[in-house]
Amino acid sequence: MGTLALFVILFVLIFLGVPVGFAIGGATIVAMYYFTNMNMVTVAQYCYYGIDSFTVMAIPFFLLAGVIMSTGGIAKRIVNFANQLIGFVTGGLGAVSVLACMFFGALSGSGMATTSAIGSMMIPEMKKHGYIAEYCTTLVCFAGIIGLIIPPSLAYVLYGSTTKTSISDLFLAGILPGIFIGIVFMVMNYFMCKKLHMGQKQMTEKEVTLKEFFIARIKGVAISFKDGFWALLSPVIILGGIYSGIFTPTEAACVSVVYSLIVSCFVYKELNFKGVYKTFVQAAVLNGITSFLLGYATIFSTYLAYENIPKAIYNLLMGMTDNKFVMLLLINIVLLIIGCFLDTVPAIIVMAPILLPAVIGYGVDPIHFGIIMTINLGIGLCTPPYGCNLFVGAAVGHVKMERMMRYIIPFFLVAVGALMVVTYLPQLSLILLGR
Repeated sequence: MGTLALFVILFVLIFLGVPVGFAIGGATIVAMYYFTNMNMVTVAQYCYYGIDSFTVMAIPFFLLAGVIMSTGGIAKRIVNFANQLIGFVTGGLGAVSVLACMFFGALSGSGMATTSAIGSMMIPEMKKHGYIAEYCTTLVCFAGIIGLIIPPSLAYVLYGSTTKTSISDLFLAGILPGIFIGIVFMVMNYFMCKKLHMGQKQMTEKEVTLKEFFIARIKGVAISFKDGFWALLSPVIILGGIYSGIFTPTEAACVSVVYSLIVSCFVYKELNFKGVYKTFVQAAVLNGITSFLLGYATIFSTYLAYENIPKAIYNLLMGMTDNKFVMLLLINIVLLIIGCFLDTVPAIIVMAPILLPAVIGYGVDPIHFGIIMTINLGIGLCTPPYGCNLFVGAAVGHVKMERMMRYIIPFFLVAVGALMVVTYLPQLSLILLGR
């Protein structure tokens, strides 16, 4: 009865527009008070315990690093380098947007930050070159998902801290799926541009030989690499430091902040004291929201464990099917639906402790499941009605979301297809772990 009351109150509050943190906390407190004999002091204790963690400290630092990079000239140089690499193909600027999101995702760890940073630069540029506004906005929104999948990722930090899973292993496991999904989106962009007659290669007045073309392209790549060297070095330092054992993911987040500040302020000189202050304020607001959610989600998870909900979910799934592949399909459907209504942070915090024991019972690797869950909820960032990436993209691209729907549907289908490949091909996630 208490569990029923918990979820009824939770979804009613969310439906009424109550902030998710208050909805989770309020529903849990009511259920605990009326349906258990648990001491209410534990609410404060577990909320504090949920954020009093060295691992969780990575979240505010990665958030801050992402904000600094998007305003301090690092993101701009990444875009320029990506443009020199693949900007000459059909649909080149669209492919550049996806590649830039992949690079920036390896710095920011956030889907919305990636969409905002790359979208603000690439959407106006694509419009100038004849791309349909709604199409290029949709493309950047979906490419922003990669920021959540390619490590370092806030989603992996949350999943790891919530389920006591190795965050370093999650980071390593997310590399190939992130690259794979980025390639899928670039291929999709190529065919969409062919179909819609956008981003076609322009004929020049002077025809150049293949040799001249390659020489010019190599020079352009070299110049952009030199200009963006310090920006491109960031993921090498962050991920290289983690995997070499020099520092932990939390320490890597701190290094990322210090490095991005030094590069933005003293190398590129695009961030002054006033700009630094604004980035700290913006990151503090974002972290306040995340920490509040994480604190109350801890007591929520504790209540679920007290009521044996994970075991009940496992028994329910076993009653429906004993086939691991069918079970994974059902969980993917559930997570895609949840992603339509909940942000990544509360969705991971709420659903990971419920689903992980069940999937482990089916023999699914917890690291692999973390990748599956992250991709599912990343797709949720681009599905109405919640769709945070869509709101960010629509604002940056100055388009109405309803006019983006004709492009959202094909990209959604392609993203789900990529999700199925990652789900049923665990080697793509686990091969770098030697499993």
